[in-house]
Amino acid sequence: MKKLALIAAFAASALAAQAAILDIELIDVTSNDPLGDPDNLVADFDLGGMAHVVGIGWDVEIFADSPSWLSEAKVAFQDSSSSTLIILTPGVGDNFSGTESYSSGGIVDLIGLALDFTLTDGILRLEFFDSFDDYPNDWDDVWNGHIQVEYNVVPEPATMAALGLGLAAMARRRRK
Repeated sequence: MKKLALIAAFAASALAAQAAILDIELIDVTSNDPLGDPDNLVADFDLGGMAHVVGIGWDVEIFADSPSWLSEAKVAFQDSSSSTLIILTPGVGDNFSGTESYSSGGIVDLIGLALDFTLTDGILRLEFFDSFDDYPNDWDDVWNGHIQVEYNVVPEPATMAALGLGLAAMARRRRK
């Protein structure tokens, strides 16, 4: 019976903890206008079902064309309905133009910062934007590098119910 309980615990934890990292390569990605403007680059990523985003990392180089500032280059992490969940500003405080590199030094724990979020349909939407419109309908900033998103796939309730019923049937059969 203990063996069955250990198998059940392992199976449940394996389903609940399907951790993954989405590595997004940025090559000459532009930030154009304020959040929501149709000129901004928007990219959708299907994380494969309900996903709990638990960490974000970045290793980027940003070029801000004068008079735009590095602190104005931002990326919004959104759900499929375009509800903004968090905004990343790698150059926070750098109120000047030019080129700078920024790194998180690894994955930042969003749970510890109370910034983790769940995507109910698994679609992560990134929008690159500039917080001040120096060049209307044209680019202000250029991004190169990588952004990493750490997430856990959350099993659907039906999957967990099926697992539970299967384990209960195995336990019952073993008793007989």
